[in-house]
This record gives sequence, structure tokens and C-alpha cells, in this order.
Amino acid sequence: MRTVLAVACMLAAALGSAQAPKDSKPDGREALKQVDLEFGRAAARDGLAGWLAYHAADSVIFPTGGPIVAGLDAIKALYARSGFTPAGLSWTPAGAELAASGELGYTYGTWEWRGTDRDGRPAVERGKYLTVWRRQADGGWKLAADIGNTDAPRPASTP
Repeated sequence: MRTVLAVACMLAAALGSAQAPKDSKPDGREALKQVDLEFGRAAARDGLAGWLAYHAADSVIFPTGGPIVAGLDAIKALYARSGFTPAGLSWTPAGAELAASGELGYTYGTWEWRGTDRDGRPAVERGKYLTVWRRQADGGWKLAADIGNTDAPRPASTP
């Protein structure tokens, strides 16, 4: 929970006002949502390679039940160990915000995973996510930080 609060505080400080910059195009937030959708299409089309293509070299992820993982090489190593693949994962951005500078933004929304459980039965999980994006020198966007969690209730014994 502290990690989520820290990310939220960093975003609030970096983004300042939630209003679109006066000199930006009115569709800047929609354009960022489109980048998020392109990320999803690349992951669906190209699997893990498409997923990783949208990560900055210094990106950070916040895996459930584990420590923060920083840097693309460390993220790749985690995915290799865990067998992570974006197969069956889709998401829908609900909103986006852009910093006044136009260099940083975030998208948030809901995700759904469809696959099979450990016993081979069809399974569905749903949740929500927050992705921080940083504009690159070429004008494109790369994922700087990403966190998601499931909508499933916590077990009663979990604090």
C-alpha cells in the first residue's frame, strides 16, 4: 500500500494541475490513451516482445507479492523466471492525464485476463492498472512505471 501511495504522490507532484496545458492540443490525453491501446495491440500481436517494446530501459514495475523491479534487464529476468506472458491479457484505458510540460503522463483503466487455471479449467481475472508514460527524444512514449492489481477480494486472513 505504501508503494501505491508513493507512486500516487510522485504523480501528483510531477503532474501538478489536472488541467490540460494551455499550449497543448486538446486531444493530448486521448493521444496518450491511444498509445496505451497500441501497447495492448502490440502485446496481443507479438507477445512478450511486443509488451517489452513499450518499456523504457529504466522502467519500473510493482509485481504482486514481490519487490519493486527496476530496469528493463531486471524486468526481463523476472519474466523469464516467472514464465510471464501477456497472452490472454487485455485492457481498456479509462482516462489519461498529461503534465504541463508534455514530458510525462499517465493512463489508468481496467484489465481482464482470460486463460486457464493450474488445473486446466477456463479462468478469468479482472483488475485495474496505472501506467506512467515518459516522452522520448523521438517524440514517442515509453512506459516508465506500471502497476496493476486484481479485483478479487483478499482472503480473510490477509491484513
